[in-house]
Amino acid sequence: MINKKDARALMKNKRIELTEPFINAASLNVSKIAYDYIVLNLFKKIAIYMSIKNEVRIEYLIDLNKSGDIKLFMPVCENNGNMGFYKFESMEVMKRDSLGILCPKNAYEIDEKDIDVFFVPGLAFDIYGNRVGYGKGCFDRSLKKAVNSYFIGVCYDFQFIKNDVLESEPEDVKMNFIITENGIFKIDRTL
Repeated sequence: MINKKDARALMKNKRIELTEPFINAASLNVSKIAYDYIVLNLFKKIAIYMSIKNEVRIEYLIDLNKSGDIKLFMPVCENNGNMGFYKFESMEVMKRDSLGILCPKNAYEIDEKDIDVFFVPGLAFDIYGNRVGYGKGCFDRSLKKAVNSYFIGVCYDFQFIKNDVLESEPEDVKMNFIITENGIFKIDRTL
């Protein structure tokens, strides 16, 4: 078993070393796979995030959604550690939240239970759906409210641990799928 602290440190260091061409190519591939999955399953309300610190740039979905048929929502982190999801309108109508991450400005909030799919960032994921984030618990608290939604962990393939198990705690929310530049993988949530 890999403890969260070790996984967090290892993956942060690996991600820092990524090149811009690799990030762009992998992010575009992940976003195309995600878009096809959304369209195939007729999902209409999708939660994405604005990438930071060399995360997969799932926000490339914005450009793939030219028709606007898919409604995109993004997290806004508050000073108290709570997170809400707000409708994305355009890159021209954005602000920075309490963590300094770009998020929708002057948009309406949606109840988490009304979102079909959450694309969730993380530093590491395993084949059982366990996730290691930055350690603040913001996503886990919000995802617990989304009782009928799908959770898709977004990462580069090297962050998807296939031969070991990540440490998890009862308050951690497991993913249903993991998506990398190599495809989308259904998770065995039995462990």
